[in-house]
Amino acid sequence: MPCFLGIDVGTSFIKAALIDAGALTLRGSVRQPFPEFLAGLSLKHREVDPRAVMAAVESAIQGLAIDPAACDGVVLCGQMHGFVLVDERGEAVSNYISWLDQRVSPEEFEEIASRVSENERAELGNEFRSSIALSLLYWLRRHGQLPEGGATPVSIADYVAGRLCGSPPIMEPTQAAAFGALRLGTLDWHREVIGKLGLEALRWPEVRPTGAVAGWWNNLPCYAAAGDQQCALAGALLGEAELSVNIGTGSQAALIAETPQGGPHQTRPYFDGRFLRTITHIPGGRALRALVGLLTELGGGDEEEAWRKIEEAAAAAGPTDLRAHIAFFPGPCGERGYLENLHEGNLSVAGVFRAVFESMARNYETCARRLDPERLAKRVVFSGGVARRFALLRELTSQRLALADRLSPHPEDTLFGMLVLGLGYSGRHGSVREATESIAASLMQTR
Repeated sequence: MPCFLGIDVGTSFIKAALIDAGALTLRGSVRQPFPEFLAGLSLKHREVDPRAVMAAVESAIQGLAIDPAACDGVVLCGQMHGFVLVDERGEAVSNYISWLDQRVSPEEFEEIASRVSENERAELGNEFRSSIALSLLYWLRRHGQLPEGGATPVSIADYVAGRLCGSPPIMEPTQAAAFGALRLGTLDWHREVIGKLGLEALRWPEVRPTGAVAGWWNNLPCYAAAGDQQCALAGALLGEAELSVNIGTGSQAALIAETPQGGPHQTRPYFDGRFLRTITHIPGGRALRALVGLLTELGGGDEEEAWRKIEEAAAAAGPTDLRAHIAFFPGPCGERGYLENLHEGNLSVAGVFRAVFESMARNYETCARRLDPERLAKRVVFSGGVARRFALLRELTSQRLALADRLSPHPEDTLFGMLVLGLGYSGRHGSVREATESIAASLMQTR
């Protein structure tokens, strides 16, 4: 039976799991909190000691107590957009600068944007924001903070892969594109844009095809780390003509496409030479938590108890004339939220969260029309902790989309995704697509 060691270098937790690909299950998993941001930095800087990340990864692996001889390989995924600079041996020469870093001011981002044409942005997949690696690297160069003698920017998950194997990191397209400097047409670095931003002195890592071996750990092939979004979608067994709606702390909608066609959305590499049309930063669990924080601010129970009561109240609620919008943070749905038409008859937890869920369903309908103007999707696939918890939110969204729906097969989407990737990478199946279809068929037979 094929087994893999899976490692997810997430934003909140680092997870390691023994993945039984024969039984389609996780034999065991261990998680460690992702290390805290370093203290004493400027207010908007979000940096982490990469050595602390490696220590947490190694602790999680040790907690599994696995026998490497019983495994077929190591599969990794991790958070996207942030980076760490490494030397020629793959050792860190900077802190990890997180995708949550906000040091690039609006004025500085405008300076960056003015150097990159609209056509070049399209070639980069519209992956162009102040929080991506390209913008942050420009900021370091502008402020004289790039290491002398050259350095290589890599994702934190690729850094981990390199340290596990004792080799210089490589990258594959799903992670590399998140830097905002990958030309989708060639799946290699966009040297013209890199040059325009004065970043050509960096040693940009080699981009190899998805499934490439990054090195060897205890004689096991260690595959280059995938982006966590794409890995989670593989775990949801996203197929053709399916629209993904992931609702966790953040929220994204996505659709598989055969070509990197532009449009009012981001385009990202997927597996087997395919691409994703995607819209990210849709209001999700983070925005809901802001409302929960308001309700619990005066005490009277912990957050988990509040979530349980909200779940019960929302499930029993009927339609409401209260109107809500929870774009409390900048994103594709705006940057200001509201509750309006409040009156004595609807001012309740049930009324508020019914209105909130109706608002979220409208957001997903709007995003779906941008992603899928041809109406190719025949079903919506829900994943993420918030989607799994609130059946009403799934029901309202499916109704707005006028699509059948299903839930992802496992609550640990990324870990289950690494099962799919392991089978595709290792040759047990001819591709990730074949692995997805085979697992989906196997799960249907067991129901």
